[in-house]
Amino acid sequence: MNNSNFTLFFSSIGHAFMHMFAAFYFVIILSIEKEWHIAYDDLIKLWSLGALLIGLGAIPFGWLSDKWSRSSVMSIMFIGMGFSSIISGFSNSTSMLFFGLSMLGLFCSIYHPVGIAWVFNSSNKKGRALGINGIFGGVGIGSGAFVAGFLVEILNWKMAFILPGLFSILLGFILIVLIYSKKIAYKNINISKDSFDRSKNEIIIIIIIMLFSMFGLGLSFHNTQTSLPKVFDLRMEDLSSMQIGLIIGFIYLISGITTFFGGLLADKFNLKIIYLTGIFLQAPCYFAIAFLSGINLVLFCIFAAIFNASILPTENILLGKFTSNKYHGVIYGVKFILAFGSGPIAVFLISQIYSITSEFVYLYIFNALLMLLVSFFIIFLPNKKTNQIREA
Repeated sequence: MNNSNFTLFFSSIGHAFMHMFAAFYFVIILSIEKEWHIAYDDLIKLWSLGALLIGLGAIPFGWLSDKWSRSSVMSIMFIGMGFSSIISGFSNSTSMLFFGLSMLGLFCSIYHPVGIAWVFNSSNKKGRALGINGIFGGVGIGSGAFVAGFLVEILNWKMAFILPGLFSILLGFILIVLIYSKKIAYKNINISKDSFDRSKNEIIIIIIIMLFSMFGLGLSFHNTQTSLPKVFDLRMEDLSSMQIGLIIGFIYLISGITTFFGGLLADKFNLKIIYLTGIFLQAPCYFAIAFLSGINLVLFCIFAAIFNASILPTENILLGKFTSNKYHGVIYGVKFILAFGSGPIAVFLISQIYSITSEFVYLYIFNALLMLLVSFFIIFLPNKKTNQIREA
């Protein structure tokens, strides 16, 4: 296995683990709610700082990886996530759980600015590589719910934090060994060539539109991922935590697979059309989710997740192609400080809407309207074909 393959392997595992650890609490909270006799809207607020740090940590960690070593920073991510998850598992108070979740959010912030740049700069077929990587992201989101639900069901909520944490630490040390043995490059590799064939005004337009779209997509994603376990708990009666985890795992597994096909499309077709179509089609899905229950609810959740995930390779290629290689960590950090920095806003919206209505109808109507607004802005994105933006 060469350096490129090792890089794709560990970046993909890292993508899965980051989303898995970030998703644990949304299922585990259902068990803590019953054991500690604390209201859901109070417990979900404990994730507020962690959700914020997933965004805020992106730029400094992206800068560090650009200046130092992306592979080394990735090893820090695995080990840091592991210890933070273990701390959360040993929590016996809301303050300790708040600390553990906050540290977990901080170390989760490493992945996207570092891991995506790591893949982008070590792969010739970028859409394909990002598509494969995206599959693992979807698997991580889904397996987070499943693994948490399964471990809560057969053991307890504490072990649902602790066991994955131990495994993540092990992977971190394996990565260090591979770097030390030179199986994985310590220094940053840049296969891509810089090319700035767009005017300054065009680049400014791209940046403004992409910033807004990434924030909107991030907010709708967090609104959905955070609230979905509780939505199923409310609208699909008699489901256990494990069953809820299985359903959510299936949804995000399907969406993760479509990320690969989205990457193949991004290598061949017009990036703007792919991006606009995926965003626009999420709107009717969210409108449906606002009012449905049962199997119809699950189906439209699958559709929404598919349209959200399939455009991620396109988005990452658009960003990577109009920035210099040596700043990719920072630019992906900017992306994810917007996408994941919207997490605290999602937590606030969810807690407020649920405390007032005891449901999430208005949350998903908001998601639908937001996607329509983002679609309108994407119309003004400069219309360039893939082969004009990417390398031949």
